[in-house]
Amino acid sequence: MHALRVAEGRRVVAFTTDLTDDAGGSSAAVVRRLLDDLKLPVELVVLDPDRDRGEPAWSATGPRPDALPEVNAAVAERAVELGVGMLLSGDGADELLGVPRFATGAVVRRHGIRGGLQYAADVAGSGPGLPGEVAGFIGRVLPAPIRARTYWAANWPAWCNPKAPAVLGSPYREAATWWAQHWVDTVAGHAAVGRSWAEADAHDALFPLVISPAGPVPKASPFLHDGFLAAALALPLGDRYHPGLPSAYLRCKAQVVRLLPRYVLGALPRRKQYFTLTLAHQAAAGRRAPRCVEAGLLDADSLAAEHDAAVLLVVAAVERWLAGAEMAGAAIG
Repeated sequence: MHALRVAEGRRVVAFTTDLTDDAGGSSAAVVRRLLDDLKLPVELVVLDPDRDRGEPAWSATGPRPDALPEVNAAVAERAVELGVGMLLSGDGADELLGVPRFATGAVVRRHGIRGGLQYAADVAGSGPGLPGEVAGFIGRVLPAPIRARTYWAANWPAWCNPKAPAVLGSPYREAATWWAQHWVDTVAGHAAVGRSWAEADAHDALFPLVISPAGPVPKASPFLHDGFLAAALALPLGDRYHPGLPSAYLRCKAQVVRLLPRYVLGALPRRKQYFTLTLAHQAAAGRRAPRCVEAGLLDADSLAAEHDAAVLLVVAAVERWLAGAEMAGAAIG
């Protein structure tokens, strides 16, 4: 809607990838319905994740962290064909404006006891759930160093004693484990400034990945513009939630909803789509990583037995990056 408002007669094209969510629904169908309900005069380009694939631009900086780089490259190619001058995304919206975990106290201060109870009901089935919310509420009275350590244990239990994935070959597995254990020391930063659990979670969520464009068309997110960042970070955390919205999904991203005109509320999706099965299918490519294995980065037997989609997506990204490095003239090994 913002792009249409500032387009000044220029063509506005919307790109979406037709992913199948975990409930069997189509993401493109949701986008089409939203555009139709809002009567937005944009040209919609729908990409098939299996058929529409390109070769993302290689960067010496390192592997690309996006989950579907070949599809993003296909988007960039179509954008060039259509004469698009800028690709805008919603990167950072939920991380910057969504309500964090452990926000019961902040919500109660902003919306009262009833609002706090509604928030607790909305988040009961996600993350640390109600026990985490109660612990976060109690944690406010703890000394800052203890508060920071208990926050880390509640929010990131797997990182209390981090170990690198078994797919890494030695000595890289040991080096990665050492790095991860020292990275965990960043929790000391929360203690130094005395953050509450909710403030710490909001801080940890807002580390947007810097992903270079997949093609020649520049990419940007309005949510990560310096001016918008400053304004959003100045909002109290309790304002990120609103008990009066019609679903838990919308209540927990109240500030995103507030950016839209009131009349669009009835057209907005009431639930979040999850794509774990689709990403697991895409991640299967990570099991074929001959360059990584030959270079000693990965253990072949462990890789063959790996089922974690997050690990396999990273493996696929590293393998793709090594292939690009070879094409750029690098000698691997």
